[in-house]
Amino acid sequence: MTIDTLKLIVISDLHLLAEGKTSMGLDTADRLRTCVAAINDRHTDADLCVIAGDLADLGERAAYDLLKEILQDLVIPVAITIGNHDDRETFLSVFGQSEAAETGFVDKVIDMAGQRVILLDSAIAFGVHEGALSPEQLEWLGDRLKEAKDRPVVVVLHHHANPLHTNVDRIILSNGAEFASVLKRHPDIRQVIAGHVHYTSTAIWHGLPFTTLAGGHYNVTIPLDAPKARIARLSGPGQMAIVLSDADQTLVHFDNFIDDHRDLDLVDGISA
Repeated sequence: MTIDTLKLIVISDLHLLAEGKTSMGLDTADRLRTCVAAINDRHTDADLCVIAGDLADLGERAAYDLLKEILQDLVIPVAITIGNHDDRETFLSVFGQSEAAETGFVDKVIDMAGQRVILLDSAIAFGVHEGALSPEQLEWLGDRLKEAKDRPVVVVLHHHANPLHTNVDRIILSNGAEFASVLKRHPDIRQVIAGHVHYTSTAIWHGLPFTTLAGGHYNVTIPLDAPKARIARLSGPGQMAIVLSDADQTLVHFDNFIDDHRDLDLVDGISA
């Protein structure tokens, strides 16, 4: 199979509410419109935009209606999965039951440029902040990977699977090691990309490449040198990941569509 260059945009953590409402003092609808405008301005050559969950802040229908409206302005195709702030049934009632795979979750497989992109719905239930992949999903994933033995694979989900050794690990993908074991059946996993944690990281874990992006909501400081220090919520950056993948490499750039870093002066801790 011929492997061409794939350009993939990944955005995450939109945290939309009904029009006119704010989350953590941020107008998340306006931030998403800024993101869409940035993609339309400088990434119209992308093959696909993937949204990696936390579409809504409170799982409300009005947020999904607003998301659908804003995405009408995006000039490239879009694929969506959900996160822990989302209500699966409400999302499906707005975007359609066809968004769910045979697993019952918002899982997807997309083939383009001689490569495979897999989206996984890592949400357990609305209001449960840690994540998990069900046995049915892991079996489904294994089958989709087996089908694509001859091509590179990029996987996108909401929850981080690899330990980041910060406070966010209390809301990690709970069966991350099992997930990694399934991924390792494939010879060419190029990236596993997540949102959820509101900051950027890269890792090699179980021999696989893992990345998180800051996303569209608030960002956080990372107290690596003082685990009990205050975690500041910042107004930015609003960030998307730009994935460039070809036969020789898969490269991830981080493009900030909002370069603002004001301290929002909120309570300690993280509500990812």
